[in-house]
Amino acid sequence: MDGAATVEPLLCAGFTCWISRVSRSVFAEQISSNMEDLDWLATTGVRHQRVVSELVQRGAVLPARFGTVFHTEESLTHNISARKRALLKSLLHVADADEWGIKVFMEQQPQPVVAAASSGSDYLRRKAVALRHQVEQRKRPRTPSAEVQKLAAALEQIALETAPGGKVSGGQAGLEWQVSILLPRHRQEQFNAIIERFSRLWQNQRRIEFTGPWPPYSFVKV
Repeated sequence: MDGAATVEPLLCAGFTCWISRVSRSVFAEQISSNMEDLDWLATTGVRHQRVVSELVQRGAVLPARFGTVFHTEESLTHNISARKRALLKSLLHVADADEWGIKVFMEQQPQPVVAAASSGSDYLRRKAVALRHQVEQRKRPRTPSAEVQKLAAALEQIALETAPGGKVSGGQAGLEWQVSILLPRHRQEQFNAIIERFSRLWQNQRRIEFTGPWPPYSFVKV
């Protein structure tokens, strides 16, 4: 995580925990201020993601939240022991499955023709109204259309679990719907067929973007 210390396995109550021994001051005492440093956060966050992605190639993994710190091996072992039953249940749930993110965008529609402003103040007034309308639209809860609900239903039939999309990307222009799914690997072909079917059906109307496979970040609850 710090660019120097190795990632090593540690046996804890029947599980293998992958740890990195880092500076107490940087990753514990100063973690709050460092999390506000975007350069530091981006660098260490990417390292964390790379480690988790590598471990997934070896078997089922429960990704720890970025910034999870234990001061001693004993405190980590005690924490794992206390949550052993819940951890085992979650581990079995995500085994042989990957996270996929799906977004549906409305294709850009022609903008209505607006009469030219009669003055500078008129232009600024119209601009303010347009911006206010955009903000209100983004705040308004999105109700997926009937067509998008058909896609959602098809994905739910093959997914182990679904999770709504996050707020970070919620303001993207044209974004109509987003979801993360936990997909069993043996259903990959079904997933591909669903995406292709709706992409053809919505040609020139909607665009589907999907990313993955990812470690099951959105489906670890312990």
